[in-house]
Amino acid sequence: MENFQRYFLIACVFIMSYFLIIRWDPPGSSSSEISSIEEVSTYSQKEEFGFIDENIQKQSEEIISSSVSTSCVPSSIYEIDSNNWKISIDLEDGSLIKSELKKYPDELGSKSNKLMFDACGRNEYSQLSGFVFGENAEKDFSPFKVEDIERSAGLNSYTFVKESSSLKESKIISFEPENYFIQVRHIVRNLSSEAINSSSYSKIERNSLKPPGTEGAFFGDPANFAYLGPVFSTESDNYQKISLGELEESDFKENSVDGWTAFLEHYFLTAIIPDQENINVFVGKKNKTNEKFSVGVVGRPVEIQPFEEASFSYTLYFGPKVQSELSKANQDLPLAVDYGFLYWIGQPMFLAMQFFFDIVGNWGWAIVLVTLLIKVILWPLSYVSYKSMGKMRQIQPQLKDLQERHSGDRQAMSQAMMKLYKDEKVNPALGCLPMLLQMPFFLAFYWVLIETVELRYAPFLIWITDLSSRDPLFILPILNIGAMWAMQMLQPQPAGIDPMQARIFKFMPLIFGVMFAFFPAGLVLYWLINSLVSAIQMLMHSPRSA
Repeated sequence: MENFQRYFLIACVFIMSYFLIIRWDPPGSSSSEISSIEEVSTYSQKEEFGFIDENIQKQSEEIISSSVSTSCVPSSIYEIDSNNWKISIDLEDGSLIKSELKKYPDELGSKSNKLMFDACGRNEYSQLSGFVFGENAEKDFSPFKVEDIERSAGLNSYTFVKESSSLKESKIISFEPENYFIQVRHIVRNLSSEAINSSSYSKIERNSLKPPGTEGAFFGDPANFAYLGPVFSTESDNYQKISLGELEESDFKENSVDGWTAFLEHYFLTAIIPDQENINVFVGKKNKTNEKFSVGVVGRPVEIQPFEEASFSYTLYFGPKVQSELSKANQDLPLAVDYGFLYWIGQPMFLAMQFFFDIVGNWGWAIVLVTLLIKVILWPLSYVSYKSMGKMRQIQPQLKDLQERHSGDRQAMSQAMMKLYKDEKVNPALGCLPMLLQMPFFLAFYWVLIETVELRYAPFLIWITDLSSRDPLFILPILNIGAMWAMQMLQPQPAGIDPMQARIFKFMPLIFGVMFAFFPAGLVLYWLINSLVSAIQMLMHSPRSA
């Protein structure tokens, strides 16, 4: 039993250390899985879409991976302002080449806004949508021009128009001033005397570089572990990550009526949510000529008769991973706030944090209150464990006596110890139960911190100006060392532990303190409060009160 306890403790420590250092993330679909999806999709695509022109569909999918050509000439750029954002549109092709989030600075204390789209910057981030036409269509379009602007308190609308000799295309952007998404509608009219084949597309494009300010993130910074890459939500799987590495190996393609696709980065995302009434092809590709990646949606081919119109629409979200904002764009879009395989713990923890924040108005105190709530919930199980610990401390003199009497016979000593445990009704394995119970909550909370943009630059007390970053003065990690040391002093030492293991055990608070020095202050705050409450619980069940 003593060996079981010893190795169980060691296993707990190693498992927790591993998950602290490396954020576990369920693997996405493998390349072989992607290939099989593509094969199925190709079949159903031909069957369900009823191809008018397979070349049109092929061109639409190819344009997903083609690079957006942006001149970045100020004279060809049109800007639209809203309460939360400002976007820049390239009038040459209608692409969104820049977007700024007015309520999110790019760095703490900075007057510059967080950039999402930035086609002319280091990330080459942009969004483009439109039509692909058959060979009989005149495609020499004029640049877009603003045809109509409608503004009201609840809804703003901008209409852009471009023309060729045979086609007239309108791009209508509508939005509510307080939202982080826009509604985009494309309408094309056939001006010729012949039918024209067409297919719609909408895509997001960017390179694989991390966002500015996160490249040199310190050890333990959530930016180091945050996912950067595409996700797809389809009928077959409502949330699947297809990493950039997988797209380098194989394209992604899948048909779906419902769904959306997005490009995720730390705390923010851009998502395309197509019209949910039609079958669309969701595509992910890598441009073969550069390092850009594209995700997008291709619509079914249609035939536009002379002097008739075709249209498609989609919702474009570009902003923070705030669940209430994401749900406004699409009910399933909050899935992009990924709490890992412990989401069933992480989501209630976030909701509890949100509830307490609405009361106290500070995310740090909300973390403290959530920690206390967790301790209350786990109190019945903790009570059993700490009561067992108290009994273990009571029988320590008897254990030492058994070790001295049977020092030369480990088998006899083990039998005597097992009899003592049975007589005293003590289960030494319960001593590790508090750590075991805390681990899922600790890991879930770590992922909540990684994903919760509300904690970005959120202050707490005087010296902590950002709960999502490390404590600048290392006060919380130092206090945590003291709290863990107190817990160690109150925890009975395993019987028969050798001197080397004992020394390692004594250094554990310092080791964890050094690790926590580089972890987000919010996480260390949680662990500190948790350790202090645990120490109080242990003290309540010390030998004097047992």
